[in-house]
Amino acid sequence: MIKALLIAPYSGLARTAEKMDVPMDIEFDIKVANLQEGVEMARLAEQEEYDVIISRGGTAALIQEAVSIPVVHIDISGYDMLRVFTLIRDIKEEVALVGFENITQGAATLCNILELDVHVVTIQSGDEVGGRLKQLKSQGYDVVIGDVITIQVAEQIGMRGVLITSGKEALMDALEEGKRVCRLFDNLKKQFYFLQESYRSIPFPIVMLNKDNEVIDKNISFQRDMDDEQLLQEPEIIKMVQNVRMNETSQWTECSRSQYKYMVQGFPANKTEQIVGLVIHEIKRLNHEQSVYIERDLAHVPIIGESGQANRLRGSITTFAKVNEAICIFGEKGTGKQTIAKEIHLAKHGPLSPLVIVECSRITPQEITEWKHHLLAMRKGSLLLKDVDEIPVAVQGNFLELLLSTRLQILALSSTPLDTLVAQEKFSKGLYERIVQQTLHVLPLRQRKEDIPGFVNYFLTELHAENGNETLGVKPDAMDLLKSYEWEGNISQLKRFIRELSLMTDGNYIELAQVRNLAVCLNEMKDQAYSDNLPVSGTLKEMEQQMIQKVLQEEGNNQSRAAKRLGINRSTLWRKLHG
Repeated sequence: MIKALLIAPYSGLARTAEKMDVPMDIEFDIKVANLQEGVEMARLAEQEEYDVIISRGGTAALIQEAVSIPVVHIDISGYDMLRVFTLIRDIKEEVALVGFENITQGAATLCNILELDVHVVTIQSGDEVGGRLKQLKSQGYDVVIGDVITIQVAEQIGMRGVLITSGKEALMDALEEGKRVCRLFDNLKKQFYFLQESYRSIPFPIVMLNKDNEVIDKNISFQRDMDDEQLLQEPEIIKMVQNVRMNETSQWTECSRSQYKYMVQGFPANKTEQIVGLVIHEIKRLNHEQSVYIERDLAHVPIIGESGQANRLRGSITTFAKVNEAICIFGEKGTGKQTIAKEIHLAKHGPLSPLVIVECSRITPQEITEWKHHLLAMRKGSLLLKDVDEIPVAVQGNFLELLLSTRLQILALSSTPLDTLVAQEKFSKGLYERIVQQTLHVLPLRQRKEDIPGFVNYFLTELHAENGNETLGVKPDAMDLLKSYEWEGNISQLKRFIRELSLMTDGNYIELAQVRNLAVCLNEMKDQAYSDNLPVSGTLKEMEQQMIQKVLQEEGNNQSRAAKRLGINRSTLWRKLHG
């Protein structure tokens, strides 16, 4: 029996592997990890006596240098190239393929055979990727095909990346190669020193950082209970590590992440090499979901479509990135307001500056007080106010004080005209004047239906890379039907619809009947939700009141949940109840 581990650099490869019929003589495990994270996983696999590791691209190359057990590379097959070329065939932007010669040589031949207008660029090392992509972007290329590293770099600089995914054929070839390699190599068991074993068994999460603050080791408790290296990038921890090196003494600090608060001790593990050790203690779980948080790992998301609205939005991002006044983005729920706000932030400040997101409908006075100090310390970045039209009246005064004190760029999102709420005395005039200094309006999807094919293509490409879905497109008559719908939930509703269609589809293309059947099913569920036990009598307003009262009763008189279920905001629900 051969014990093999697949370390997939992207989740879609893992999903594809899970669908394979693995030979009976192979015990096959699957993990998702990329680059250095994959190296750490491979080192752990070596300790767990795996016979062979299978991976792809740059991750496989790094793993091969780090472990002594055999590493098999998954090759890019002709089937893989055909799949990705099918996915991008309807893309109108300039397309380039960037990769090593083992990819580009066959890709160039396929492009010639299929008469595809794809510019093929061969690189010799991963260090070339950034420079080549910047050069391609300056030449007008918008879409890049490549491996995981290429896609990550492309998204960082604002290009759209299309991942070359590996299919079942390439994975089966790698498994057969793994069996052959295992016959040639004897399994080597590493010996561990008693001190190293003791360190790894300590029941507290421990991690070691080198002089560049890179993780060089972590114990089992960290990998099992946390394995969250982003925690180590918290400002409080970075500052503490600097103090440990400077003073060569132990230091303590406190920080919060997600729903947890941690007490962290730093100590000089090796003064000569400037290695610092961190012992992490979880001291408190926060008793409510945070409504203020910093968005990390920001990546560019393209503004999809060829409509006049899409073109104006792309131009508006550049324009609004140059202003320092507060910007309020208006539009129905699901129209992509948050994506636009993030693109303005990236264009203005770049991915390294903080983007602080506020869930305005849930903000509390305590959180406003806690974050006021932190925001005062931030000199560069953006403050994104989600659902600012739903901010509780009771906290609007405190919230205005917070906004008046911050230096961050304010990006507010609203589904309701705020001037209407001000006239109804449901929104502070001072808060309105602080937020609505520049405005940007986003049209609903039903008024830009020519963008629907672009969104569908983008969603299918995402699903292909994330889940290994085999759906490559939508039949023309099915697309026409999609374009005929009103999409009351806008882009968000379309994305959920396409995801469900992709999961339902066995073939490579979504058919007309599948679109029609799913739409009928969803409409029946929606009609049932709003019609059960409601008498069809009285005026339209009276029937509406009956529906609202029924939903309120079923939701325990919770107006927020009732409004969400009815598809309206809480302010609209209040007006309908008291109008």
